[in-house]
Amino acid sequence: MWGLGFGLPSLYHPDEPIYVQIAQDMFKTGDLNPHFFNYPSLFFYINALAYIPYFLVGKLLGVFGSPLDIPYPVTHSLGVGSTTLPSTFLMGRGISVLFGVGAIVLVYFVGRALFKSPLVGLLAALMTAVSPASVAHSRFITPNMMLNFFGLVALLGAALVLQRGWTRDYILAGLAVGLTAATKYNGALIIVAPAAAHFLRWGQRGLKDWRIYLAPLLAAAVFLLTTPYALLDSAKFLHDMSQEAQHYATAHFGMEGDALNWYAGYLWSVEGLVVLLALLEMVRGLAARSKPTIMLLIFPVIYFIFISAFVVRNDRTVLPLLPSLALLAASFVNSIVGWRWSTPLFSCTRRGMLILAAGLAALAVVYPLQQTVARSQESQAGVASRNAAQSWINSALPPGSRIAVEAYGPVIDDKRFSVEWAGRLADHTADWYDEQGFEYLVFSGGIFNRFYREPDRYAGDVQQYDALFRSLELVHTFPDSLYEIRVYRVKGGGQAP
Repeated sequence: MWGLGFGLPSLYHPDEPIYVQIAQDMFKTGDLNPHFFNYPSLFFYINALAYIPYFLVGKLLGVFGSPLDIPYPVTHSLGVGSTTLPSTFLMGRGISVLFGVGAIVLVYFVGRALFKSPLVGLLAALMTAVSPASVAHSRFITPNMMLNFFGLVALLGAALVLQRGWTRDYILAGLAVGLTAATKYNGALIIVAPAAAHFLRWGQRGLKDWRIYLAPLLAAAVFLLTTPYALLDSAKFLHDMSQEAQHYATAHFGMEGDALNWYAGYLWSVEGLVVLLALLEMVRGLAARSKPTIMLLIFPVIYFIFISAFVVRNDRTVLPLLPSLALLAASFVNSIVGWRWSTPLFSCTRRGMLILAAGLAALAVVYPLQQTVARSQESQAGVASRNAAQSWINSALPPGSRIAVEAYGPVIDDKRFSVEWAGRLADHTADWYDEQGFEYLVFSGGIFNRFYREPDRYAGDVQQYDALFRSLELVHTFPDSLYEIRVYRVKGGGQAP
């Protein structure tokens, strides 16, 4: 909940305004076709439904007369927008919080069901609760935490299939797989978990068990029920889905290349000891032929290989791995308690093993928690730097100035200034901006730092920015590790503030 209202009424997340507008369109018009299929539709339907009680309360309070009174967000450029009604974003972000908290609860139940140990469930839930990526994405209006939530329901169904194999467990798993796939397409891979559980329980004779075919049929049916326009608007569906796949397979400046090493480095640097403990549990479980561990490791291994094959990489893509890693890590810590070592040089009692397990558990929680706090503070600092730039520009620069603002920059009063919102300012030279009558250029580290962080990969882009910076007069900077803002004056244009 800390920082849930970050940036408001300014909008600094690149995707949130798009998703809010889609949900509002559904609610206002009654048209259930999202006309957007880069993601499936369940996420949008859930957010659209939330507008029913939101509107009714607003109408009761006299804020709204009709659904059309709910204002759309305004998007100026990528990562630059505003809203006149911040409560619409607080509501959407609150939905993500609920799914994030629900995921923590589900991790506990999966751990308890799979390993028959409340301790494994509790420790894994705690690891999930402090995970930097999980916390960060629990406060965005995106489908990522819904994906984790429904994926964990599927994992719970798989755990129950392994441990008892009732028909209703297969039904639960199949329904949940469908809901997961209907949240994000990559979520469909979770189907390997109930399949693995089935064959680990029944072996080869499981091929003759009709229930193994029930789960994918239910999953397909649920997917189509919750994304019905995959059939009703199939041309648009296939176009958008292939476009999203093409995006991940080609390029995204600052988020591309060497995905395998990037994901491995990200997991180690951010989640820390959790990853090492999870890997140790994989080795231990395979050596001991532990069916719960083997079932649990299959999805993260396959999913990691899958996402590493793409060019584009980012933290939200790795999110579905994190609950499984937490469960594996917690299982390894729990297994330490039962170990006994006794050699001529070293002996460790049960008490010693308990101390070791407690120490590892503490380290596995404290480091990610520190990362979560640091990253939250960094995110808030990024908002502060852009808000400071916004205030300074609005007060210091001459009214009527012609200004070009880069993506992820501050929200500038376009009634006070002549503003043009751009994606990347280095696409043009200083002479071009002068010829077009621009007086000031506002650069954002959200764009240019992507290239400076990887100068070898983006040598040409760095040279373009360097040349442009040298051709301009620096007026003011607002330092920040993520979203540094630089205000430059086009030489020969504008006044020195």
